[in-house]
Amino acid sequence: MSFRDLEEDPLFVDDFSPENRLSSPDWLSNSPTHSPYHAKPDGKTEVHKIVNSFLCLVPDEAKSSSHVEGTGYDTYLRDAHRQFRDYCGICQRWDWRGTPKAMEKCDLDSPFFEGHFLKVLFDRMGRILDQPYDVNLHVTSVLSKLSLLPHPHIHEYLLDPYINLGPGCRSLFSVIVRVVGDLMLRIQRIPDFTPKLLLVRKRLLGLEPEGLNIDHMTLLEGVIVLEEFCKELAAIAFVKFHASASTSP
Repeated sequence: MSFRDLEEDPLFVDDFSPENRLSSPDWLSNSPTHSPYHAKPDGKTEVHKIVNSFLCLVPDEAKSSSHVEGTGYDTYLRDAHRQFRDYCGICQRWDWRGTPKAMEKCDLDSPFFEGHFLKVLFDRMGRILDQPYDVNLHVTSVLSKLSLLPHPHIHEYLLDPYINLGPGCRSLFSVIVRVVGDLMLRIQRIPDFTPKLLLVRKRLLGLEPEGLNIDHMTLLEGVIVLEEFCKELAAIAFVKFHASASTSP
């Protein structure tokens, strides 16, 4: 499904019509706008770049969803749309500003600390290839829920691949980039990586019965979670852009 197809999909036209919104006409007023650091006149071009940045994070050699029907990126769009609408309704009472607020003064010499909560999540995300499948599902679930929040700074920090980072700083995108770099080195040492990856995916979906143990099972499951998470982030970024564009004057 192309970006143009998504723009013309009735899901993103009808569901944002006035009769399908919350009672307040400003239910999406908190939807973040694009970062001023890379804002461009053509918003569609910008969101297209952001969506593709997440979709292309995992190289084709490590992808397996294209071989299984019904596991494409577009499968996440409907859920992202519904969840974002719900989150906007919940967060509306907090009256979050709609655009990121620039800091008046920033000490470039002091190290940036993302906070204990995000540090734990980023550290766990960085170990996605080496930790149990259930843990990976919990970590990515929490991060996706945070990404859905209509707060401009959270949106910029978690969903903007082009955010300016100081030395030693991390963003969600930069953490995933490091994981992918490690992955590409490790899969070269795994014989028959692609068929093993596809078999593990089918087993997780219940399309193949459990059989003999597969080597590197934890890593293979981590790769599958990573691919799905990147598609989910791409869908969230697209839905938040479309919601913001639909409510702009």
